[in-house]
Amino acid sequence: MATEFSIIEQYFKTLTESSKNIDLGIGDDGAIITPPPLKQLVVVTDSSIIDVHFPKNTPAYAIAWKSLAVNLSDLAAMGAEPAFFSLALSLPNELNNNQWLSDFSKGLKTLADKYNLSLIGGDTTKSAILSITITAHGWLDSQQAMLRSGAKKGDLIFVSGSIGDGGVGLKNIGSTDYKNSINKLNMPEPRVKLGLELSSLVNSCIDISDGLLVDLNHILEASSVGAVIDYDAIPLSSEVQHYIDTTKEIIFPLTCGDDYELCFTISADKVSSLKNLGTTCIGKIIGGGGEKITSKHRN
Repeated sequence: MATEFSIIEQYFKTLTESSKNIDLGIGDDGAIITPPPLKQLVVVTDSSIIDVHFPKNTPAYAIAWKSLAVNLSDLAAMGAEPAFFSLALSLPNELNNNQWLSDFSKGLKTLADKYNLSLIGGDTTKSAILSITITAHGWLDSQQAMLRSGAKKGDLIFVSGSIGDGGVGLKNIGSTDYKNSINKLNMPEPRVKLGLELSSLVNSCIDISDGLLVDLNHILEASSVGAVIDYDAIPLSSEVQHYIDTTKEIIFPLTCGDDYELCFTISADKVSSLKNLGTTCIGKIIGGGGEKITSKHRN
């Protein structure tokens, strides 16, 4: 059985190549970072636990990808450019083997390399259950963060991509009818590039992890505003539409989680800047509080 230091050396050393602003990475008691001039550091942390955040039979490659992706999604929602991350891996004995660790490290490295991320530290421990905690760091221009608290009356509400895929995937693990949804559940694509493009345009932003309505309400509460949502405008994939037609779970796209898309509000005079960014208007910010759902086709 591999020890903590042999696991780091064999499986995670390739993720630790030094990059700009990292003076000392993994291998000492702590990392040393030199902040770029006029930048602020954004720090996000997410824990992923087996049978809570991912099904037990999820491949190690996908577990690693998603564990990092959900953190990058948080950075994207604030308009931050990913820079580096740390990893705390609690590993049960049955997974402390070459195949699982090799697949896990490959999934982590594939996504990390996509965004030029370096692993700068962390911890590896024995545990009764599998648990992964990642803390990711990103840079943004000083005082330019996208926040939940900036929505204004009259803003239009947009979402990226399509909604409900991850939730449908979770409901249909193992089904051949929902392959794309299952893939999006296991390996969500964080909207990092979009977040950087939106950072100078939008008034508020959040990533959709707990469900469209739940996360939108975080914006409404932080901004002391309300919203009207057009259900029929919510972008749905063919698999999600098929699931709704089959199950009659009309509210599913509003309440399911695991989308990791961005939800943001923007003033009407800036909407033209969103052309070709893959976003869809689904409603409008109003005075008051809470949300109202409208639909011409569904009740």
